[in-house]
Amino acid sequence: MSVRGPSPRFERAPVRTRSRVTYAARPSPARHLRWILPLAVLLGVALFVFVATTRVRGPSTAAASGDEIRAAGMQGTRPTKGLLAARGPAPRLEPSSAGALPVIPARAYVLIDEASGAILAESGGTRRLPPASVTKIATAILLLELGHLDDTITIDADFSTLDPDSSSMGLSVGDRYSFRDLLYGLMLRSGNDAALAIAQAVSGDEARFVNTMNALAARLELPDTHFTDPHGLGGPQHYTSARDLASLARYGFTLPGFAEVVRTTQWDTHGSERTELWNSNVFLYMYDGADGVKIGYTEEADRTLVASATRDGRRLIAVVLGDSYAATHASQLLDWGWASACWPTTAGTCGRITPRD
Repeated sequence: MSVRGPSPRFERAPVRTRSRVTYAARPSPARHLRWILPLAVLLGVALFVFVATTRVRGPSTAAASGDEIRAAGMQGTRPTKGLLAARGPAPRLEPSSAGALPVIPARAYVLIDEASGAILAESGGTRRLPPASVTKIATAILLLELGHLDDTITIDADFSTLDPDSSSMGLSVGDRYSFRDLLYGLMLRSGNDAALAIAQAVSGDEARFVNTMNALAARLELPDTHFTDPHGLGGPQHYTSARDLASLARYGFTLPGFAEVVRTTQWDTHGSERTELWNSNVFLYMYDGADGVKIGYTEEADRTLVASATRDGRRLIAVVLGDSYAATHASQLLDWGWASACWPTTAGTCGRITPRD
């Protein structure tokens, strides 16, 4: 503890008489106790607080890197260390029981077990490719981390400069919507305008939000990911990989509200306009047990898909990039995964997923 200002000076106090100044006698030691004892008590309390604070905060601060501390402190995001660790045993593959892995003519794909993160099948999993609108998974994650879904914002930007053929929620200047409505407009309608509105409302402008997206990629240790926009219409410096997208989706499923949004097929907004939003992810309507996540398309990227399905309490995630029939081939990957994998049980056996008709 430090005391601001110059060191105190102790002098004999002047005592005024009729016409001259004389000095009082030296005070007794007892008078000094009037300020020495309170000061000692104050110093003791300060020392106790310092030690207690060090014990509580010291280890976590020392264990985190400078970037992690800045990300958690400045952006308000929760530390992600350990959240991608296995939350269950990895399944064992027995491909002989399901036949050969299907031929998937995609630029890249990966099939993982969501709980353990174990890779069950892969081709070009670390290849850097344009993701198109599956970029919005990262945008949704940051809104869930940084925003309050019941907060209402006013749209003050004109999105008419967006390509008229691009997907849109239909936002106009002056519209008022909750973050929750924007989240559903982002993930169901795949609104590029919703992505920009979220970026501006959360971070102040698009550039700062994109920096936060790249900070998210760094926190999750996604080595093959770099973002230049919140919607996926970006150029050659906007890329990711099948593996990174699988990890991003795994992290999303740890956030409250994420699973609910990505499995929803229809949502009615409650803002300026009451709009019926239908999910554009065709995989949700065609696969038994489908519960997410996001589909995308640009001419450069072709069809992209992060698909998840849950059966008997187990979830698999398939990522297919650069494939005109992404939903069909993701379904084939998942079928093969359910048939080929079995999960260790507490009884020491290997449990299989019940076949579907």
